[in-house]
Amino acid sequence: MALQKWEIFQDEATDFLNNYFNANFSMDGGLDATTSYITVRESIRLITTIEAKFGPTQAGQIVLLPENGKFIFCDKSKNESNKYTEEIIKYLNSNYSSFAGSNTANIHVEIPNNILFNWVKTIYEDKNVEWIISSQKFNNLALKDLLFIPINELENYFDISLVFRRKKTGNTQIPGKDIIDFKEQLDEITKDYKIKKMNNKYLLTTSSRLSDFNIGSRYLVSMTNVDCQYYIKKKDINTNPNIMFQLNLKDNIEFKGELFKKTYDL
Repeated sequence: MALQKWEIFQDEATDFLNNYFNANFSMDGGLDATTSYITVRESIRLITTIEAKFGPTQAGQIVLLPENGKFIFCDKSKNESNKYTEEIIKYLNSNYSSFAGSNTANIHVEIPNNILFNWVKTIYEDKNVEWIISSQKFNNLALKDLLFIPINELENYFDISLVFRRKKTGNTQIPGKDIIDFKEQLDEITKDYKIKKMNNKYLLTTSSRLSDFNIGSRYLVSMTNVDCQYYIKKKDINTNPNIMFQLNLKDNIEFKGELFKKTYDL
């Protein structure tokens, strides 16, 4: 599978830093766009952590739950709540009817930039990230292409925006209460099968391979590493509201390599 542009950028940015500084830079994140961090070590000592972001980029998101006519913080969020999270949710609740009625359309949220930047800085601080490297170019990187600055200077080099949207929660393992309904749907396809519960998952074994992984409109199955065995899942039919923080690079690219060397005595 071909690498995504952000994955190429992360690798090339790591290589660039290794060639520029006398330290060991390693891409320790990168499994997805939310774990895009580079660790910096001198021998075995961890010096600092750098966020690698191919721009424009998402800087984080908050998942919400509608409850009793207001939004509350949802623990499905990848980041912990902080005082700026509370300020943002308070604003959304003061305009609840405007946001609660939306379906899939994105809505720009008008909140002061200082609150948004402080939210992002707090999230990075919680992850012990002190620097960010970013670019609008993803390969064949040169010094002129790269922004490399301390996190506390974000607002000088990025524009920030906040968007309210609804995002699917993803398919989940089928709950036990739905097994009977699942069997009724599966019986219309085949009656030669067994279902076994393993921990919190249900395993389906059929006598022959299924030609369609959709079982009715509410369920689906996913392959295991054993032929004719499948995990049973319930399709996501709901969407969770969430707010997404977006960073866009300004034109004033600057590579603060000398400050980095001075800060960490490299």
